[in-house]
Amino acid sequence: MDARTRRSRGALTDAVYRLAVEKGIDGLTVTEVAAAAAVSRDTFYRHAADPVELLCMALQEELAETVAGYLAMPVALGSTDSVFLAPAMAVMEHMREHAAIYRQAPGSKSGARLTALIEAAARRVIETHLDNHPEIVPEPLQPMTDVVRQMSLAYASSGATASFFAWISGDELADVRRYAEVVLASGPEWWLGLPEPIAAHTH
Repeated sequence: MDARTRRSRGALTDAVYRLAVEKGIDGLTVTEVAAAAAVSRDTFYRHAADPVELLCMALQEELAETVAGYLAMPVALGSTDSVFLAPAMAVMEHMREHAAIYRQAPGSKSGARLTALIEAAARRVIETHLDNHPEIVPEPLQPMTDVVRQMSLAYASSGATASFFAWISGDELADVRRYAEVVLASGPEWWLGLPEPIAAHTH
């Protein structure tokens, strides 16, 4: 992406974020977003097909960057935190930063697209952890055929996503760690295994 394209994209992103809060997601128009970004409609269409697509692309890019650092699931030596605590907090902090947008998901005709962004980020972290640590799969789920794998990933990622949206819809957003711990405690315990030496030490 050249410098001019990056500038246009940045201006469009700033504009769509602001207008999504001021006017609501369902009220966005290409003309208004382009005008707010001081670009032409033709320039807008070089970046996205419609304002909601532009909004979702911007949020997805932020989420991808947010999640990327946690895909290896590193855990500090001696830590008793779940490997999912830090990435869950990162996703929730992203949602808190854009709370005025994510709170529009329920009842919005574009709500499913916002939900899908969060679920995809959650699934990416969970699936990567499963790929890295197949030993966490409990006996009742073995052999983990593709169907069993997809069912398990769908349950874990959709459940976490529903919990994230329940949290962002409330008014207790300050203590992200506390509510990330609630999300993890509400999920299947087998996903939350600690690294073997730490787990052995804590029993």
